[in-house]
Amino acid sequence: MDFYANNSFLSRRQKRQLQRTRMNKDPQVHVVLDVDGTTPPITVISGEERQYYDTLQNRCKKTAVFRRDYRLPDEPPLGFTAVLKRYMAACCSAQSRRNLLSNRFPVWRTMKKYKWRTDLPNDIVSGLTVGIMQLPQGMAYALLAELPPVVGLYMAFFPVLMYFIFGTSRHVSMGTVALISLLTGSVVSRFYDPSLASAVLGANQTEEILHNMTIPDNAKDEPIEVELPDHVKINIAASICLLVGLAQMVMGLLKMGFITTYMSDPLIGGFTTGAAVHVGTSQVKYALGLHIPRSDGVFQIPKTYALVFRHIGETSVPTLVVSLICMVVLYIVKEQINQRFKSKLRFPIPVELFVVIGATLASHFMNFAGKYHIKTVGKIPPGLPTPTVPSFPSPGVYSADVFIIALVAFSQCVSLVALFAKKHGYSYDSNQELIAYGLGNIFSSFFSCYPYAASVSRSSVQESAGGKTQLASVVSAVMVLIVILSIGPLFESLPNCALASIILVALKGLFMQFQDLPQIYRISVYDFLIWVVTFLAVVLLHVDFGILVGMLFSFFTVVLRAQRTKAVNLQKISDLYVYENSAKYKQTESVSGVRVVGFNSPVYYANGDLFVKQVYHAAGVVPEKRLKMMKRMKRETENEIKETDNEIKQNAFVTVVNESKELGSILSLEKAGADTKRNGGWLPVLNGSSMQNNMVLSGSEEGALHHIVIDMAHVCFVDSVGAKVLKQLFLDYEAVKITVLFCCVNDEVWRVLDETGFLAEFDDRIYLNVDDAVNAIMLQSVIQRASEIRIPAVSNEYKENLRPDAQESDSLLELKNESKL
Repeated sequence: MDFYANNSFLSRRQKRQLQRTRMNKDPQVHVVLDVDGTTPPITVISGEERQYYDTLQNRCKKTAVFRRDYRLPDEPPLGFTAVLKRYMAACCSAQSRRNLLSNRFPVWRTMKKYKWRTDLPNDIVSGLTVGIMQLPQGMAYALLAELPPVVGLYMAFFPVLMYFIFGTSRHVSMGTVALISLLTGSVVSRFYDPSLASAVLGANQTEEILHNMTIPDNAKDEPIEVELPDHVKINIAASICLLVGLAQMVMGLLKMGFITTYMSDPLIGGFTTGAAVHVGTSQVKYALGLHIPRSDGVFQIPKTYALVFRHIGETSVPTLVVSLICMVVLYIVKEQINQRFKSKLRFPIPVELFVVIGATLASHFMNFAGKYHIKTVGKIPPGLPTPTVPSFPSPGVYSADVFIIALVAFSQCVSLVALFAKKHGYSYDSNQELIAYGLGNIFSSFFSCYPYAASVSRSSVQESAGGKTQLASVVSAVMVLIVILSIGPLFESLPNCALASIILVALKGLFMQFQDLPQIYRISVYDFLIWVVTFLAVVLLHVDFGILVGMLFSFFTVVLRAQRTKAVNLQKISDLYVYENSAKYKQTESVSGVRVVGFNSPVYYANGDLFVKQVYHAAGVVPEKRLKMMKRMKRETENEIKETDNEIKQNAFVTVVNESKELGSILSLEKAGADTKRNGGWLPVLNGSSMQNNMVLSGSEEGALHHIVIDMAHVCFVDSVGAKVLKQLFLDYEAVKITVLFCCVNDEVWRVLDETGFLAEFDDRIYLNVDDAVNAIMLQSVIQRASEIRIPAVSNEYKENLRPDAQESDSLLELKNESKL
């Protein structure tokens, strides 16, 4: 008969367990038992509830089954010969050749779609505007690179033409920039040292220069600098330009455009702000009219300001006055007019050009150089330079700087390219950009140029003035060419302090990055530390040392974040199939005996031990301690049983006999009387099918941890050491009767687990998601609890079945007193 028809002897807890619904509606598990108690109880699922049981069981899909049913087979790896044949076949097709030419010469795609009637007027206006800016900025930044100002005009022409052909961006303006000029000037200034100057000038010429030098009494303890001729400095800068171009070319061909991803925005911000301090410091002596040697190497900034304050009494008042006038005019027009009325102006007022023209006219007619001893630009040779192959003087001095300049120039350019490409909806190729920069530098090195990059200010003006393509840059280059060929010598009277003022005012935007620090700190403390450490390293050490320190510190923070990752307890949000951190989300509910753990980091050699400790902490169970406790409890139980044996004289045993008497077995329940006494007069009863296989007595307490589910959704990769750690974790918990399950394992982690042999043992413990794993545990618990329902021990002795003619499919249960054997 139905067990529910006579369940008055069940406790309230057992009744609730039988009637509780799970997952909308649990399968109703019934236990069928004969009235006379001679037939073992049978667990069945009735009627319509069978459908819910099947649905629940099908939902608990394991990852191995899912991959077997749905995953496409992996393609076998190709050999070297097959790969080479496929590559050659792809390269030799007509379509691939057309794509190659189109990708290597982006100007072809641009000009094919060029709208001459609408785009050309915009490009002309934009190009003229940028050309006006190129003139003063080019001469000023060339001065920053320790080169004659005319070199800045050359750089506004030759690199621009090469980028027009090979570049993929339509809006960036190439030429001189402050940061690259500073790095180049740092290399050039190293050859001011007499030992290096003799390598490029020769020992005799160097000694002659030193002999003719007049050293003031207050500067005898300062480093001696050899004033190099302009053609020597240009040759050094051109050598750097050629090597930088070759480095960028090789990086582009090797498709290393991804390298800038390792330079985060905080690192770039701290680096550019620190470099702005260097740029500003290098122009102080020109603004004050001081004649002090250029410091280089570690602690360059403190050394420079120490020299400035030592010679502050030698400040040229006329030079200082001209500098202040130029800076005031520049600031008023740029900040109070251009910035305030930006929405009403078609393009900003070219105040730099007006300052250059005004300062040149004033210097020429008022004789600044002869009357007030203000240093001017000097002779500007007319026409274009003669192509010359760089001679590479002492390349070992600047070989490391070449890669730093190549990397910094590319990172600054590609960030602007990506910004404008996203804004205007076109694509760019970072690898082709590297090739374009490399070809531009290689070509320009033969025409007395140093490395170039994209300017933020000029690119913004070119885009805001309506520029549509790089044809605007060609227009600006033509304008600069006209100046070089015709009116270049007119700027020979331009004061150097005016160019220094242009550079100092242009640094305002970089120094304004300090305002971003509070926002960066609120977003991420790690990003804040990267910004500050990079800035301090650049300022206190050097520009090239600073960027290396910043990158190393950035990598260290990545490792530190992985080491500080904490495992969290996940619980299901009511009425949703979502598991979130129970400490941060409300309306969460947990499953008794099950702990869901989430870990937001890869598991690899560096954090394997941390992962294990975090799982221990989140689960609340340390296997080693639990195993010691179990052994101690086992010893205590054995001692208790020994004491009980002295009081109990009889033992019960269970004989399982099938109906046909063909199969019989005896299972001795030692100390059954003691068990009966401890369990309040209840004996274990299992369903018939389980009885025939094995008899399992559950000793776990209600609510004790028996399953741990680890959510692997945020574990992006696992190495061989991590796989060993995971396997050991499974074994350690298995030793203390706790089963560990995985879920949400991605393909890469699955591959590593398969290769390391982990799946050969534990593939049946990996589920598709957290909900499937928890449902599988709940389903198993429901069946197990139903099979462990206990019936009252009415008597210590049961008679044999008095109804041998009863047609029953299950075994008959016969209990005898052990004394009757």
